[in-house]
Amino acid sequence: MLQKFCSGAGRPCQPTHTELLQADLAILSSNPLHDAADKKREEEEEYERKVRAAKRAARSGISVSKGEWQRNGYAQSDLLSTNGIVDQVERVHCSELTVEQFVERYERPRIPVVITGLCDGWRAGQAWRQPELLERYGEHKFKVGSDDDGYAVRMRLRHYLRYAADPAHGASDDSPLYIFDGTFAERRGSRGMRRDYEIPEFFREDLMRLAGDRRRPPHRWLVLGPARSGSGLHIDPLATSAWNALLAGRKRWALFPPGAPRSLVAPREPGLEREATSWFAKVYSRTRAPDWPSAAPVDIIQEAGETVVVPGGWWHAVLNLELAVAVTHNYCSSATFPRIWAHTHRGRPKMSARWLEALRRERPDLAAVADGMAARGCDREGTSSSSSSSSSSSSSSGSSSSSSSSNSETEQPPRKQPRTAGGGAAAPAVLGSLAAALPPTPPAAALLQSGAAALAAARV
Repeated sequence: MLQKFCSGAGRPCQPTHTELLQADLAILSSNPLHDAADKKREEEEEYERKVRAAKRAARSGISVSKGEWQRNGYAQSDLLSTNGIVDQVERVHCSELTVEQFVERYERPRIPVVITGLCDGWRAGQAWRQPELLERYGEHKFKVGSDDDGYAVRMRLRHYLRYAADPAHGASDDSPLYIFDGTFAERRGSRGMRRDYEIPEFFREDLMRLAGDRRRPPHRWLVLGPARSGSGLHIDPLATSAWNALLAGRKRWALFPPGAPRSLVAPREPGLEREATSWFAKVYSRTRAPDWPSAAPVDIIQEAGETVVVPGGWWHAVLNLELAVAVTHNYCSSATFPRIWAHTHRGRPKMSARWLEALRRERPDLAAVADGMAARGCDREGTSSSSSSSSSSSSSSGSSSSSSSSNSETEQPPRKQPRTAGGGAAAPAVLGSLAAALPPTPPAAALLQSGAAALAAARV
C-alpha cells in the first residue's frame, strides 16, 4: 500500500494518480513471473530473428516470409520412404578386415563398401547425443551454409537444434539448413570434438597432410541435420576418397560409378535445384526406369554405427532420413595417390609444388611416381573432380541449398556445380575388368559388372 504523509501533523494524504501508476509499475517490474515472461518473449524473438537471418543469408533467392522454403511440400510427400530400395553394397565388420585387405578389395579397385564396428568405443557415441551436445556446445556457432559472397553462415547450436524440430521451420522446410562444418576441429568453441573420435586405421595414411594444414583443401567435417537435409549429387574434390561415420540417425545414399554421364545423372534443367531433396524427387526415379541409358544407382541405407566408404570419382547424393549426426573425412592414400596427384597438379599447382617437396623428403617413392607421371604427361590429363564449396560441408547440394553446408560428406557442399572426373570413355572396360578380377565378393562384382554393361550400352 502506497502511503505518504502531508506536511504538518503527520496526517496521511492521498497519493496522486501518477504516483499510483509508478507504484504499480514498480510492483510489476519486481514480479518474478513478469520477468520470466519478458525473458521468454525475448528469447522467442531472438530465435525467430536468428533463424530467418540464417535462411535469408544461406538462400537469398528464396523468400522466408512468403513460405517459399516449403513450396514443394516435400515434408508431406513420401520422399523419405525406403520401400523398394535394395541396399546393394557389401558390409564387412572391421574385425574381419585388415588394412591390406581393405586396400586390395575396395580401395585400389575403387569399390564402395560399408564397414561396421569402426565407431564402437568412440566417445562421440555418447558425447554427440543431443542433450550432451547442447550442454557442451549449445552456445557455439556452427556453419549452416554460405552467403552470396562465400562467407560462412553460422547459428548457435541451441538455435539450430530447435530449428530442426520446429514445425514452422526445419520440420517443414523442403531442404532444411544443414550443419556441415569444416572448421569444427580448429575453432576454439568446438575443437574438443576432435578428441571424441579417432581416424580408423584404414584411412590414417592421409598423404595430403604433407602439403601442410594451410595449403591442403578442407578435409574433415561435422555433419548434422534433420530429415530432408543432405547433399546433392556430386563427386568429391581432387579425386579424393571419403569415409562417413554415422553416429546417430539414418542416411540414404545413391552412387554412380566413375564415367556415368553428367548430362544424365546431374542434368541442368529448369526446376531442378541442387539440393538432395530436389535430386531424389526429380532425377532418381528416372534412373530406375527400364529405358534409363546408363548405369543404375547403387543404393545404401546407412544405419547408426556404420561407415560408408566412397571411392574417388564416384558420383553420390545423400539424404538424411531423420536427424543424423556424422563425421566425415576426405583422404589420399598410396593406393589412390596417382589419380589424386594428377587432379591436384592440374587444379592446385601451388599446393602440388609444396606437396611434391614434402613427398621428396617423406615419401620419395611417391615423388618418383609423380615425376614419372610428369615425364609421360599423365599429370595433365585429369580435371578437378568437383568443386569444393565455400560452405564447409562436402555436400555438393545446390548453390541455393538450404541443406547447404560446405565441403564433403562425403557429402559435398551445395554452392558450386560439381564437375566430373575424366576417363568416361574407358569406364565400361575398367569396371568390367575390375569385376572379373575381384575376389569372391559377389555384391561388389555384380555392381561393377552391371555398371560396365550399362555404360557400354549408353555409348553404342
